[in-house]
Parts: sequence; C-alpha cells; structure tokens
Amino acid sequence: MNLRYWRLIRKLSLAYILVVATLFIASLFVLGFGEDGVTKSNYVGCYNHDALLAEFKCSGFVGADILAFGLTYPLWYLYMPFFIVVRPVLAFAFAAMLFFPVMFIVSSTKVARANV
Repeated sequence: MNLRYWRLIRKLSLAYILVVATLFIASLFVLGFGEDGVTKSNYVGCYNHDALLAEFKCSGFVGADILAFGLTYPLWYLYMPFFIVVRPVLAFAFAAMLFFPVMFIVSSTKVARANV
C-alpha cells in the first residue's frame, strides 16, 4: 500500500483515539460535577446512572441521547470483554471497536519504517 494511505489511516486513527479520550475526560467531569442516581423529571444535564453497570444519562436538551451514548462509549471498552463471555457474537463488535487503535499502531510502524 502507498505510504500516503498509511499516513491517512494514521491520522484517522489518531482522530478516533482523541475523540474517545475526550469523551472519557468529559465523562470524568460528569462524574465529578454531575448528579448521581435517579434525578427529577425536569432535570437538565447529564448524570451518572448506575443500576447494574455504570452509564451516563442526559435529559432536557436536544441531542441528549447522543451525548449520553458518547459519554458511555469509553466504558464499553471495559465492559465488552465481560459481555463476550455471555454472548460470543459480541466479539465482532469488540473487534470493530479495536480496529482504529490497532490500525494506529500498524500505520505508525509502517510510516516509521518508510521514513528510516
């Protein structure tokens, strides 16, 4: 494959990793400054909801469900290996989640070897 494509893959993978890291940091802020448990029905914002597994819920604004999914997404890297034991077909979802971090390592190695 052309070196130009490996550089593009590296940039896309790095962007994905940065987005997931940013979501993780944002979820830490919600843990630190947000509410815990069940909130009132007119609550506006995001909060930590831990029924059996910790997750984030948002309410009261447009895009609340998307933000809640984004805040919970980094936790799936922790949960997914345990879910694979219960439902092995989730190994495909976990492989898809690991695609960009693995491709970052592979593309960084290819670009480093080409520059030497």
